[in-house]
Amino acid sequence: MKERKVSVKKNYVYNLAYQMLAVVIPLLIQPYIARVLGAGEVGAFSYTTAITGYFALVGNLGIATYGQLRVAAYRNDRKIVSHVFWELAVLRFILMLGSAGIFLLFIRFVARPEYKMLYSVLLVQIMASAIDIAWLLQGFEEFKKIVLRNTIIKVASVILIFAFVKTQNDLLIYALIMNGSTLLGNASIWYFTPSFVDRVPFRELNLRRHLRSCIIYFIPTIATTFYLSLDKQMIRWFTSTSVENGYYEFAQKIEQMAVTVVTSLSIVTMPRMANLYNMNAIDRMKNRLEQTIRFILLVAVPMCVGMISVTDYLVPLYLGQGFERSATLLKIFSLLIIVVGLNNAVGKQVLMPVGRQTDYNRSVIIGAFVNFGLNLILIPRFYSVGAVIASVAAETSILLAFIYYSRDYIRLKWIIKASVKYLAAAAIMAAAIALSRTWLTRSWKSIALQVAGGGLIYVISVLALRDRFALQMWAIIKRNLPFIKKKQG
Repeated sequence: MKERKVSVKKNYVYNLAYQMLAVVIPLLIQPYIARVLGAGEVGAFSYTTAITGYFALVGNLGIATYGQLRVAAYRNDRKIVSHVFWELAVLRFILMLGSAGIFLLFIRFVARPEYKMLYSVLLVQIMASAIDIAWLLQGFEEFKKIVLRNTIIKVASVILIFAFVKTQNDLLIYALIMNGSTLLGNASIWYFTPSFVDRVPFRELNLRRHLRSCIIYFIPTIATTFYLSLDKQMIRWFTSTSVENGYYEFAQKIEQMAVTVVTSLSIVTMPRMANLYNMNAIDRMKNRLEQTIRFILLVAVPMCVGMISVTDYLVPLYLGQGFERSATLLKIFSLLIIVVGLNNAVGKQVLMPVGRQTDYNRSVIIGAFVNFGLNLILIPRFYSVGAVIASVAAETSILLAFIYYSRDYIRLKWIIKASVKYLAAAAIMAAAIALSRTWLTRSWKSIALQVAGGGLIYVISVLALRDRFALQMWAIIKRNLPFIKKKQG
């Protein structure tokens, strides 16, 4: 197979758009949904979606991550990639059928009566996972195709929600539209498969050879999903109401949008790092890792500090009255913008590409235990606030473990030293935003001014501090701005 020339910069933009769509679309409709359905109904949707996610998780069995890395490693050999693709696609479909069967039994005999209809609609979530082959295009670093098909479908889903979700009784319609759009998006990507793989006779497929590796990649997935979903379940168990879950869900959605900006780069570069490792280009790997971490710090630190600074203005305007508790949750959640960004950089650019999956698994399992233990202690007393604190602590423990296991590639001391100037610039930005509150009112215009003004102050500050990486980024931007080019010419 002829080697494809791909641009990490372009793929970052494409993947950022892809990841942002999955988060931004719900964010665009959240103010509407918050007012139409209310915190209780949204909490019920959040809770049941988390439970359904467990069944979809079992059917995945780590195939997505494993498949992406395998395709990335052998993408220049069409025959090998074709066998890998069809073996993993068939294996995933079979496992998802089994999960769907068990899920139906769960609905029939275990699910609470008031949630049975909602669970029945969420069966579409498992069906969508059964045919998800985005990992094939990710392995080839072809993110543009994923973005194009998702854009059309996601925009259509927004239109349908505004058209058909009108009252608090329309929760089932909302759930069907949200999951049905994912199903259609995953189905549409099969159109591109002939460009990357050939058909392989079923008798030539060997599904068993992948099982052991898939299980290894499945361990961190199930551990991560366990503690991410367990938060919502334990909030429901200890509060006996869906309202706290509603507060948690809205705050988490806003936080996820910000996190997506910094994690998209790691998703794009993971297949590239796997390819470099296979070529034994270790120095290039280390250099790319350092550049990625500096970029994440440059972007994540001001986003974290800025989110904390504007949250008290943002949440009441965005969600309406009655969601003030979500503002408190969002302030704590904002720390994950930095922590999760670094987690993805170290874990997905070092441990996974170089085959240290066991170390990756150990780190995530540590995080799961930290999260579960703190949930037991904090949720009964602080409810959703306790769950957020536990999540931040869990992700931080994972980051420290990742760095420890990757110490021959990156050091904690280096990361701390690299972040000093960004933290200083962000502190100046936060002070300016706080000062602006003495004359700004609580309005969307005020938030826009705080975000724009704060961002400008951060950029000026970090450049004034002579951060080498920031200066390099600024030089690249200047070279690509048309009006600057024209002026210099």
